[in-house]
Amino acid sequence: ETLLNGIGADGGAYLASALRTLIAAVQFRDAPAIPESTSGSVLLAKSYYAQSRFHLAQALQFAREATQRQPKFGFAWARLAELQFAFGERKAAEESLGRAMKLSPVHAQAMSTWGFVLAAKGDFSGAQATFNRAITLDSALGNAWLGRGLANIRGGHLRQGREDLLVAAALEPNRAVLRSYLGKAFAESSHDDRAAKELKLAQRIDPKDPTSWLYAALLNEQRNRINEAIDDLEHSIELNNNRQLYRSRLLLDEDRAVRGANLARLYEDAGLTDLAFREAARSANIDYADFSSHLFLANSYNQLRDPKQINLRYETPWLSEYVMANLLAPVEAGTLSQNISDQEYGRLFERNRLGLVSSTEYRSRGDWAQGAAQYGIYNNFAYSLDEFYRSQNGYRPNNDLDQLTLSLQLKQRVTPDDNAYFQAVYYRATSGDLRQYYDQNSADRDLRVKETQEPLLLGGWNHQWGPEHNTLFLVGRFQDSFSLRTTNASVIDSQLAFGGSTIPSFDRLSASLNYRNDLDLYTTELQHIWQHNPWKIFGGVRYQAGTFDTGNQLAPAPPVPFVSPTNGSFSTDLERFTLYGYGHWQAADSLLLIGGLTYDWLRYPENFRNPPIAPTQARADRFSPKAGLIWTPFAATTLRAAYTRSLGGVSFDQSFQLEPSQIAGFQQSFRSLIPESISGALSAQKYETIGVALDQKFPTRTYAGISAEMLRASSAQTLGAYSFVLTDPNSGAAFGLRESLRFTERSLLLSLNQLVGKEWSFGARYRLTRADLDDAFPGIPAAAPLSPTFQGPQHPVSTLHQLNLFAIYNHPCGFFSQAQALWSAQDNSGYAIPEPGDDFWHFNFLVGYRFPERRAEISFGLLNLTDRDYRLSPLTLYSELPRRRTAVVNFKFYF
Repeated sequence: ETLLNGIGADGGAYLASALRTLIAAVQFRDAPAIPESTSGSVLLAKSYYAQSRFHLAQALQFAREATQRQPKFGFAWARLAELQFAFGERKAAEESLGRAMKLSPVHAQAMSTWGFVLAAKGDFSGAQATFNRAITLDSALGNAWLGRGLANIRGGHLRQGREDLLVAAALEPNRAVLRSYLGKAFAESSHDDRAAKELKLAQRIDPKDPTSWLYAALLNEQRNRINEAIDDLEHSIELNNNRQLYRSRLLLDEDRAVRGANLARLYEDAGLTDLAFREAARSANIDYADFSSHLFLANSYNQLRDPKQINLRYETPWLSEYVMANLLAPVEAGTLSQNISDQEYGRLFERNRLGLVSSTEYRSRGDWAQGAAQYGIYNNFAYSLDEFYRSQNGYRPNNDLDQLTLSLQLKQRVTPDDNAYFQAVYYRATSGDLRQYYDQNSADRDLRVKETQEPLLLGGWNHQWGPEHNTLFLVGRFQDSFSLRTTNASVIDSQLAFGGSTIPSFDRLSASLNYRNDLDLYTTELQHIWQHNPWKIFGGVRYQAGTFDTGNQLAPAPPVPFVSPTNGSFSTDLERFTLYGYGHWQAADSLLLIGGLTYDWLRYPENFRNPPIAPTQARADRFSPKAGLIWTPFAATTLRAAYTRSLGGVSFDQSFQLEPSQIAGFQQSFRSLIPESISGALSAQKYETIGVALDQKFPTRTYAGISAEMLRASSAQTLGAYSFVLTDPNSGAAFGLRESLRFTERSLLLSLNQLVGKEWSFGARYRLTRADLDDAFPGIPAAAPLSPTFQGPQHPVSTLHQLNLFAIYNHPCGFFSQAQALWSAQDNSGYAIPEPGDDFWHFNFLVGYRFPERRAEISFGLLNLTDRDYRLSPLTLYSELPRRRTAVVNFKFYF
C-alpha cells in the first residue's frame, strides 16, 4: 500500500487502482473506484472483483473485453479460458488457451488449465504431458500437481497420483479443495484414517466448501457409518451454491444433481426408500442430463418390478431410465450394469481397471437368484458382461419359473463430444402359471409358457454440442418368441338360439390350446436436451414398426360337435409414431414449473392374444398434456404436484423410450395399469394420472411425507369367441367380442422416518389403495343369459390397507440388522364369485455383515416368521409375499 500511495497521477494511477481492486477481491471487501481505462489489466481486475461478488457471467464479460481491447495480452486470454472452462465451454476455452500460450508460452497457470481441458475431452496422456510442462515452468504451482495427480489416478496409477496430490497440498496447505482431493485419494487407497484426517482439515480450513463434506459422506458410507454419511451429504447440498464463485449455474445444478443421487443411495441404505426415490426424481428435474439420477431411478423402479414378470406396471420406467442413464453417462463411469447399483461419484477419480460384481440369494424352498457382471474401463472404452439367473419353485403346483438373461454392453468415446453405446441381450424363461389369484386352487395346473429373445440389439449415440446442449439417438432391433400350451384354456361361446329364444346366451367352454407369437420390432428415437437457466427444454420423436406372426391351435375338450378345431396363423403389423416436448421453467429459486405435450399415433393388431385370434388391425391416437410443479417455500419443505395423460403400447415396444418417465416425482410411463393377473395383457391403454405430495424434513432428522395419487386406465379389446346354433352342427364360427375396461386406482401414502444417533433408523409407511374395475361387454344384450363360468359384466372393487414398520441397525464394524412388520388388510365387493378379503401380519428379520470398504456382504434372514398364508385379490397391485416361513441367505462381493 505504501508503494501504491507513491504512484502519482501521471505514473499510472489507474493501474494502482486496478491492483487495489484485485486485493479487495482476494480479501472480499469493497473495492475503490477504478478510473475508466482501456487497459487490459484494469479489465482483468474488474473480472476478478466481479467473480469475488459471485457475478461469474460479468467476470467472463470483463475478461472477454480485455482480450478485445488488447488482443496480444496473453494473461487476458488465459483468464478468459479459465472462466470459459468454469462455464463448461471446453471448445472455447481450448481456443483461448491456444492464443494465450502463443503470446505467453511460459504462463504455467495457463498450461495447467490446458491440461484440465485435455482431461475433460478424454486425452489423458496429453493432459499428463501438459501438467508436466506446467510443473517444469513453475514447480510451486499447486494446480499443476493436482492435475497430474488426477491424470495419474485416471491412468490406474493410484500411488503416483496420491503422491502428486500430497505435493499440491504441501505447496498450498491452506487451500481446502486440495485437502479434499487428497482425502478422496487416501480413501481410494484404503487409508481411511488418513482420508478422514485430510477431510476434517479441509472442513476446518473452509467450512463452507461443499467438496469436503461430499467426500466425507462417501468415506463414511464405505465405513458403514450411514447416518453420519447422510448428515454430511445433506450439509454438502446446503453448501452447494457456495461454489458459484467458480462454477456456472448450469454446473452447480449438475453438482446438486450428483449429490442428490448419492444422497438417494444413502437414504436407501438407511431404509428410507420413499425419500430415496423422491430425492433421485428431484435430482433428475434439477439436471435432466445427469446420468446418476436416471440410474438411481432405474434401480428404484427395478425394486418395484414383479420378478415373475406378470404384472408389468414398472417395466417401462425401469428400462427407459436405465437406457437414458447409459446414453448420458461418460465413458469414465463405465457401462452401467444393472448388477452394479453402487456407482461412484467423482469421474476424476475413476480409473482404468477391471472389476467383478456378484450377488447370490438362496431361499429354503429351493429358490435362488444369481446376478454377476464382469466389467472394464480403459481410457475411452468401457464394457460389461452381465448374467442374471432366477429359479423359483413357487408355493403351489405348476408355479415354477426358470429365467436367464445374458447381456453385453460396449461404450466408446468416439470424439471428445461423441459417445457410442451398444447392447445385446439374450433372454429365456420357462414357467407354469405365475398369475396372482385370490384362491390358489384357481390356477391352471397344466399351463406351460416359454419366452425367448434372441437377441435384443440396442445402439445409441450421445453428441454434446456444448455445456447446454445434448442430442441423443437410439436405435434398436428386438425379437421375441412367446409360446403357450394348456388343456384348460377358457374360450367364450355364444349360442344364437337357446330354449326357443332369439337372444344369444353366453358361456365358456374348456379347450386345449397351442399358441405361439413371434415379434420382430424396430425402434428409433431422437431427443435433444437444452438447458439454459432458467429454462430446460427437451423434445424428441420416436418411430417404431414391427410384425407379429401369430398362430393358435384350439380344440374344445371334450369335443363339442358345434365347434370345430381351429388352426389359425396370421401376420399383423405394429406401427407407432410419437412426438413430444417438455419444458422446465425455474420461475424462482424455490419454484420449478413443468409442462409438456405428447402426440401418439398407433396401429396395432386388434386381437393376437385371445384365441381364436384374428388378422384385423386397429388404430388409436392421442394428444397428451403434461403439467407439474415442485415448490420449495422453505429449505426443508417441498410441495409437488403433477397431471399427465399418455397412450400405452402393445408389447415390450413401449419399454424402449427416452421420453421422461416421471413428472415431479410422479410416474407417468406405464407398461400397464390394469393388473395383468386380472385382465391379461392389453393393448393401447389410455392413461391419466393426478398426484400431489408434501415432503417435510425436520431439524431432528425426522422425515415425513404425504401423497395422494389417482391413476386411471381405459382399454377396449376384442376377445376371440365362438358362436353356434344348438340345432345346427355346422353353424360354429369364430367372431370377435368387444370388451370395455375402465380402471381407477386411488391411493394415499403416509411415511415417517427417523434417524437416531449414529446407528439406528426407524420408519413407518402406511398406504391405502382403492381400485375398481368396470368390466363391460357392449355387444352383449342386457337380457342375454350368462353362465356362472362366464361371469360377464362386473364391477369389482378392492380396498387394501398396508402398514410397514421397520427398524434398522448399522454398526461401523460392518454388522447390520433389520426387523420388519407388515400388516395387510383387504376388503372386496362386486365380484361375480365373492372374495371376502383378508387381514394378516407378516414379520421378517435380517442380520448381516459388511466387509471392510463394503467389498463383500453376507446376510441371513427369516421371512414370514409366523408362517402365515394369505388371500388377496390382485386388483390392488401388491408385491408377492412368502406364503410359508422362509429362510434366506444372500452373499455379494464387489472387486
